[in-house]
Amino acid sequence: MDIVRFQAFLDAVEPDRGARVLSAVALPGGYSRLSVLTEVQWADGTTERFVLRGDPPDESSVFRSDRAAEWAMLQAVKDLPDFRIPTPRYFDATGEYMGCKAIVSEAIDSTSMQKYLDSGPDLDKAREDFVAIMASAHNTSLDSIDATIERPASWREHIEDVISNYERMLDIIDNCDPVLRYTLKKIRMNMPAEVPMALVHGDLQPGNFLLSDGTDPYIIDWEFARIGDPRLDIGYYLQIPMPPHLYHPDPEAFLASYRALTGLTEEQINPAIARYFLLLGTSHLMVDILRGSQDVTDGLHRGVMGTFLMTAYAHFNNLYLDYSLELPYSEVTA
Repeated sequence: MDIVRFQAFLDAVEPDRGARVLSAVALPGGYSRLSVLTEVQWADGTTERFVLRGDPPDESSVFRSDRAAEWAMLQAVKDLPDFRIPTPRYFDATGEYMGCKAIVSEAIDSTSMQKYLDSGPDLDKAREDFVAIMASAHNTSLDSIDATIERPASWREHIEDVISNYERMLDIIDNCDPVLRYTLKKIRMNMPAEVPMALVHGDLQPGNFLLSDGTDPYIIDWEFARIGDPRLDIGYYLQIPMPPHLYHPDPEAFLASYRALTGLTEEQINPAIARYFLLLGTSHLMVDILRGSQDVTDGLHRGVMGTFLMTAYAHFNNLYLDYSLELPYSEVTA
């Protein structure tokens, strides 16, 4: 994704607007996708900035997701009143022009919430803001989301599919990790109470919230979004390592605010249930981490991600052992 490729793409999709790509600069951050910030001048003299989001080369890719599915989700949520996303503008569905499947969205003058947290704000207020953004996604009426977005037939079917990520992990490594076997056993013994299905982002963290003056925050990076159990997003956030963390200093306050905004009960979401959902909410990442680790073992190049994969595997393995040890052996019926 560079000036030449983006120029050719705009010439094809906007042949009458006289686009001239002025710049294309790679954006740092993110482990899964490539991002490029571009500036375009149109024939009428106006300028716009766009973010290009595409797939890295196979030899350096680890986390797997589908750009077409992400584009479909962006189309489904772009006009919802509950929250904001940068407007998706174009999609190179085949990679014919950009060299990879790529989504083109408007660029927002903003700062990430993570960067804002680093500036030393009132963390109690920041926690409330974070929970409000999370709840705004989870409170979205599923009736307002296009029916083409896949949704499970039932909550139980959905949870069983997520739990099956552990079976996928064990298949990758020939069933040789006792921590994963133990974690799977404890997960199945402690099925949580059912909650209404919701829009799940899959990577809901401060780094994916953009704060812009005069508007509500924007939510970006929808590659893992799906219809499912909203507690997956809470569990996923528990493992995010960047300080300051908005959950760990006061889990009760965080979850009390979340319950007040979503209507879930304390039985449905409390600190113990949140820790349980860390085991589920990160499982899709662990599948890809293990696939990538196996690739490295097989001699396939993964660049700097090779080192990341080894440390990430150890990190999640330790988390899974710690959290699953807390779960009781007595079976809980959902």
